[in-house]
Amino acid sequence: MKKSLIALTVLSAFATTAAAQSSVTLYGVIDVATQYTSNQTATGSKKLSMDASSWVPSRWGVKGSEVIDGDLKANFRLESSLDVDTGTAGNLFNRNATVGLSGGFGSFDAGRQDGLAFSALLVVDPMNNCSAANPNLAFSALNKTSAAGDAITNLYGAHGATNGAGSAMRQNNSIKYSMPAVLGHLVFSGMYGFGEKAGDAQAGSYTGVMGIYSDAGVTASFSYAQLKDALNKSTLSAFTTGAKFVVNDFTLKATYSENEVNTTKRKLSVVGLGVEYAMSPQTTLLGAYYATKRAGDMNAKADEFVGMAKYAFSKRSSVYAMMSYAKAGSTQLKDTDLGLFIGAGNSSANRLTVGMTHMF
Repeated sequence: MKKSLIALTVLSAFATTAAAQSSVTLYGVIDVATQYTSNQTATGSKKLSMDASSWVPSRWGVKGSEVIDGDLKANFRLESSLDVDTGTAGNLFNRNATVGLSGGFGSFDAGRQDGLAFSALLVVDPMNNCSAANPNLAFSALNKTSAAGDAITNLYGAHGATNGAGSAMRQNNSIKYSMPAVLGHLVFSGMYGFGEKAGDAQAGSYTGVMGIYSDAGVTASFSYAQLKDALNKSTLSAFTTGAKFVVNDFTLKATYSENEVNTTKRKLSVVGLGVEYAMSPQTTLLGAYYATKRAGDMNAKADEFVGMAKYAFSKRSSVYAMMSYAKAGSTQLKDTDLGLFIGAGNSSANRLTVGMTHMF
């Protein structure tokens, strides 16, 4: 009850501000779906469930800007996750909480924000950085966390400015600078996350760079980052690259990523390929393939195939149906973990998802 009252008070305050200032916007995405997944236990049991964020991550937030002088603006963004199926949410503003300045010099943002791997993949990922079972989100963007029975334990969270959280996709205590577009089409960004350890500025830190090019139907991106552990004895290096080509009603996408821990030599790589077809202004078809491999400390692999159809009632509301198939290299956990939705003791699984998304 107390949490509900606090949330209501916060929302009321934002609504009042939004009414008083046109530069403040309350926004959000609500995504919920019914899922049927095979092979969820060692005996092959199936699972029928309702899940939030099956396609687009459900979230709500408030953002705004103030014109200070000419093109100089002060900006802020506060964003929280949302589980529509249960009506619960994550920690307040767990997705993003930033304040900064923008102008002719580019933009600065400080606070908790997306890592550069996520931002670079956002413009080229075969599934548009969507889907709860997207290998690029889980591994390339450093979002995979440990789970009961996983062979992979605290995969990324021990590195970077994450305060020990399981995911390293977003970084706390970080500052990001994006320079003005070069020749109007190429933007470079740099980001640093403070480890905040007395006597060792590098421990628990994040350092990264990113470049995005976009012009005439061609988009390309890359990112590179180094994340130190809390003792500054281990470094996680992460690299992503990808491209997108728009040809009439078709969009072709390809990505590659790899990340490696220097002490254990554990390397994870993901290849992503996709095609999107705009059948009509309302109907979009999408197909994607991902190949995930682990090497260095152990050998493991998994493949995932995805087919999806989406129908838009309007710019804000749509429904979708998605079929996914994951195939692991074996029934061992080291392989099935890479399959993301394969149950223990199985080497493959199918998932059928039917859902709806609404944006406000």
